[in-house]
Amino acid sequence: MINLTRRILALLAALFAFSLTPALAQEAAVSVTPVPGFPHANLYALEGAQGLPVVVILHGAEGGTEAGDRYGPILARMGYAAVGLPYYSPDWGEYGPPKALPEIAGSFVDIRVDQLADLRDALAEMPQADVERFGLLGASKGSEFALIAASRYGWIDAVVAYTPTDLVWEGWGLETIEAEGTRSSFSFDGQPLPFMPYRGFVEGLLAGPGVADLRAIHENGRADHPEREAEARIPVEAYAGALILIAGDRDAQWNSGDAARAIVASREAAGLDTTALIYPEAGHDLVGDGGPRESPLSGGSPQADADARTNAWPRVVRFMAEALQP
Repeated sequence: MINLTRRILALLAALFAFSLTPALAQEAAVSVTPVPGFPHANLYALEGAQGLPVVVILHGAEGGTEAGDRYGPILARMGYAAVGLPYYSPDWGEYGPPKALPEIAGSFVDIRVDQLADLRDALAEMPQADVERFGLLGASKGSEFALIAASRYGWIDAVVAYTPTDLVWEGWGLETIEAEGTRSSFSFDGQPLPFMPYRGFVEGLLAGPGVADLRAIHENGRADHPEREAEARIPVEAYAGALILIAGDRDAQWNSGDAARAIVASREAAGLDTTALIYPEAGHDLVGDGGPRESPLSGGSPQADADARTNAWPRVVRFMAEALQP
């Protein structure tokens, strides 16, 4: 059990990460304000600014505050009230390091999507934020969260989904190691959402980081359970707002390229436009800008990922401005 959990920790530390290293503009001072009622959630905005469009940053399976800490100031300097929302902090009990954020969920199981509605209410009381202009920026599991939320809330105006999925997936945590396929990653209104199970998740984690074929774990699970496809699918056609998808066909975590195509097809059938940036040679590490960086679990190559980021980032910036700052 100890060895298993250590391997899980090592893999999840690199799995579905929200890698963010866009260049920082340092000339403008940014204030950081805790969001009441949301432990470790901060609102980043230019000092003295009020009535700014909101962008909520939804991290990946790495959890914690890193995505908000790194990206919040960048979005603030672009003119947004950026909110880092930690919603998961890995907790493997006695088999891992102490839980970093004890007040929030320690397993990626039944994560509350509807906490976004509570967050919007809290932000409505903060002068920096204009909740009538409300966007989400998520990567990997954060994009899963964002797309589920957008399909349920009409007040979401814009979604940036990096390396997305078209399905709700199985959850994980200490309590699921011997109960694979039994828990969902997300819940809404107190009910777990229908999900697609993995195949060989624990077996793959036992193989260790860089050995487990995470894409196959997802694809094989999907192949095993065609009867669960319809229920597990995220109803993206229910979201009428602006949506941009950024994906790589060589994504080693899950098949974000085909997922992006499926999302586009579902929305096109409903008469909805979607911007999809799908890079044939790129992998999973596509958030932000900047040159090549080592991302051994990304897939693709460092140069292909860097080229995709260089192409995508200005288009993401323009997309957010058009959707949230008309």
